[in-house]
Amino acid sequence: PSGEIVEGDSVTLICSSDSNPPALNFIWFKENQTSAVGSGQRFSISSFNSSHSGLYYCEAQNKYGSQRSASISVTVEGENHPCLS
Repeated sequence: PSGEIVEGDSVTLICSSDSNPPALNFIWFKENQTSAVGSGQRFSISSFNSSHSGLYYCEAQNKYGSQRSASISVTVEGENHPCLS
């Protein structure tokens, strides 16, 4: 998905899985950071600003293993125009 958001607003990313058995855990990562930034199917960034810019992805885990999602880019375009793509 893509679209403009206003700096200062909240951004929520959602991870889903159709694994069998169902995924028990969802962990969120920001690329180029060593530790997770969140957990659960939803990851929210409150008061979005340029420091939040980057590529985010989730990892869904069940008892057989884990699978990483595609990355989504969350960036600020222009002075006050963050863009989600």
